[in-house]
Amino acid sequence: MSRTAATRESRNADSPDSAAVVSVDDIVAAVEEDIVLGRLHPKERLVEEAMMERFDCKRHVVRQALFQLESIGLVERIKNRGAFVKSYPPEEVEHLYAMREILELAAVDALPLPAPAELLTELKDIHRRYSEAVDAHDLRRVFRLNIAFHRTLFQATGNPFLYETINEFAQKAHGIRFIAIADRDSLNQARREHQAMIDAIRDEDRERLAELCRKHLAPSKNRYLELYRHAFL
Repeated sequence: MSRTAATRESRNADSPDSAAVVSVDDIVAAVEEDIVLGRLHPKERLVEEAMMERFDCKRHVVRQALFQLESIGLVERIKNRGAFVKSYPPEEVEHLYAMREILELAAVDALPLPAPAELLTELKDIHRRYSEAVDAHDLRRVFRLNIAFHRTLFQATGNPFLYETINEFAQKAHGIRFIAIADRDSLNQARREHQAMIDAIRDEDRERLAELCRKHLAPSKNRYLELYRHAFL
């Protein structure tokens, strides 16, 4: 995704849904959002007929969307049973977040410092709107603007392969992040950490930025594992 496309995505977080014909990508985005916002839960079945009715589309479109959701790690299909929201066991969660940490720290190492003024301006603008969404407890905008913030940050590495891989693993974690995003304390903590990241970039403090990125990953993982251990997932 280009810087222009990333900026467009951040702006679209504040825009109403389009009334256009629903595509496979539209369905994938809607289900992804439902998982992150806790409307769909781990192990919950995705019924094709209900999705056809909801999105007013043919079965083959729903099946293509389910295939795509499976390929990005949000859905698992079980033979003779159907499609279900993916539930990650603790070992997979640890492995997934270990990879996310490796990738994001590599991105911090590759980030140009001093950073371009354009990058800081864009991050500040996204953070302002993210903060407004947190205050309004508008979880849909929080979700979309959080994606925009991190994509804008990591795109600045100039390495498209690293950027795409970070996005891929972040997307796989959406089924884990749903717990933290609905919690006001977690949202306020994330808001503070976003501002601290901007400050670290402004101050050209790579070490502090790396530690902030590492810390930023922990809450959603830890809360998911805690619920899993208590058999709530």
